[in-house]
Amino acid sequence: MILFSPSTFLGLVCAVVVYRLWSRRSHSQYPLPPGPKRLPIIGSWLTLSKIKEPLCLAYTKFAKEYGDVFYLEVFGESIVVFNSAKAVIEIFEKRSANYSDRPEMYMVTELMKWSWDFAHMGYTDWWRLHRKTFHQYFQQNQLPQFYPVQRESASLFLKKVIEYPEEFLDHIRHHAGYVILKTVYGHKMEYKNDYYVELADRAVRGYSEALGTSFLVDYLPILSYIPSWFPGASFKRKAKVWAEHSLESKDAPWADLKKNYENGTGVPCFAIDNLEKFKDSENMEEVIKNCSALAFVAGADTTVSVISSAILALLLHPDVQAKAQAEMDAVVGTSRLPDFQDRGKLPYLEAILTETLRWIPVLPLSLPHKSVKDDIYEGHFIPAGSTVVGNTWNILHDPEMYPDPESFKPERFLQQDGKELPLNPGLFAFGFGRRICPGRYFGLNSAWLAIASLIATCHLKKAVDKNGKEIEPVMNHFTGLVCHPAPYKCTFVPRSSEALKLMKAGHEN
Repeated sequence: MILFSPSTFLGLVCAVVVYRLWSRRSHSQYPLPPGPKRLPIIGSWLTLSKIKEPLCLAYTKFAKEYGDVFYLEVFGESIVVFNSAKAVIEIFEKRSANYSDRPEMYMVTELMKWSWDFAHMGYTDWWRLHRKTFHQYFQQNQLPQFYPVQRESASLFLKKVIEYPEEFLDHIRHHAGYVILKTVYGHKMEYKNDYYVELADRAVRGYSEALGTSFLVDYLPILSYIPSWFPGASFKRKAKVWAEHSLESKDAPWADLKKNYENGTGVPCFAIDNLEKFKDSENMEEVIKNCSALAFVAGADTTVSVISSAILALLLHPDVQAKAQAEMDAVVGTSRLPDFQDRGKLPYLEAILTETLRWIPVLPLSLPHKSVKDDIYEGHFIPAGSTVVGNTWNILHDPEMYPDPESFKPERFLQQDGKELPLNPGLFAFGFGRRICPGRYFGLNSAWLAIASLIATCHLKKAVDKNGKEIEPVMNHFTGLVCHPAPYKCTFVPRSSEALKLMKAGHEN
C-alpha cells in the first residue's frame, strides 16, 4: 500500500514536524534554556535514544552540565526539565495555574487505554471531579477510619515474616495490597495467587515499562495509524497486550464489586461508600470506578517502595537500627506493639521514614506536566505546550540541601542546636503542586506501621551464605515510574521471647 510505504510515511512525518516547528516558533526576546545539541527535524531524539541508565540519573548528569533548567526537543515537541527545589517550588507551586496540565502521552493514554487514570487526565473539570472524590475519602482527617485494616494487615505481615522470612519481599507486597484491596473494594486478599493482585501486577508492569521508554508515537501520534506489521511498529503490538491488562484491571474488580453491591453483600469500602453517597448523581459511577481502579493498581506500589527501602537502610546501618529500637523501648515499652497514637512520640523513627523518602525517592521523576501559556523562568523562555518535568532524584540528592546525600542519615531531620532543618522530602517525593499524589498520607501510614512493628520486635541482620559469610545487599535501584531497591536478602531475629509472642499475636494482643 502506497500510504504505508517507508518513503511516503517519512515524508508525512517530516511535514508534521516542520509544521509544528513553524507554528510554535518563538517571538520571545528570551532564549530557550540550554541543553544538549539538537539536530534538524529530530531535535534531541538521538541523545534520548542513547540513554541506557534510568532517566532521572541521565537528567542529573545534564543538570550538572547545563544547570537547574535544561531544554530538549523531540520532533518539534519541547521538553523542559527542572532540577532544583527552588525551581520546582516556583514552577509547580507558585505558578501552578500554568503548570498543572498533562501532555497527551499518547502511548499510555490512547494505545494502552489508560485514559481512565485521572493521574493522566488534562487539567479539566472532569479531572477535578475525580481528584475531589478521591481526596475527600483519603484526606488526613479521614485516616483513622483505616487504622483497623492497617493493624490487621501489619499483624499478618509480622506472622508471615516469622514463618517464611526468606519471602519477606512478598510479605511487604501482600501487606500493601491487602490494605488497598480491603479499603477500596472490601476484598479480603488471598495470601497466594490472588486474582486481583495478578491483574494489578500485569497492568503495572506494562505501565512502568511504557513510562520508562521513549516511544516515538508520544511525539508523533500520526505513527499510531501505521499497521502492526509495519517495520518499527512493535510498539503497537505491545500496546495491544498492555491495553488488555489496563482495562481488565479496571473492569474485573468493579464487576465483582457491583454484583456484591446490588446483592446487598458488599462491605463498607471506598467504592461502596461512594456509590451510596452519589447514587442519585449522573456520571459519578464512572468517576468512582476510575478512582477505585487507580488506587488499586497504583496505590500499593509506592508503599512497597517505602517499606523495602527502609528495611534495606536499617539492614545496612545497624547503628540507626539500634537507636530506633532504644527510642521504641523507651516510648512504647516491650509488652505491646507500636500503634498510631505513638507516632508523634517517636521522632527518630519519623526521621528514618523521612530520610528513606530522600535516599530512595518513591517517584524519581515527576509525571510530566504541561505548560498552558508561554512563560519566562530565570531569563529563559518556556514555550506554551511544553512537557515539563521535575527531577526529584536530583533535588533529593542535592549536596547543598542534603550534605553527603548518598549516605543514609536520619539525624539530618532532627532539630539540633537551633539549626534550620532541610526541606522535608515529602514535599517532592510524591509529585508536585496540584498534581501531588492525593493518597500519600494513607500509604505512608501503612508503611510506618509495618516499619515500626519490625523495629519493636526484630533485629534485622544480613543473610549469610553456606560458608557463613554475610551477603552484602547490592545498592541498585529499579527505576520505572516507582523506584524500588533491587531484591536483597535479610534475616529477622526476634529481639526476645516476648517480642516473638508479640509477632505471633499481632495487634490482637
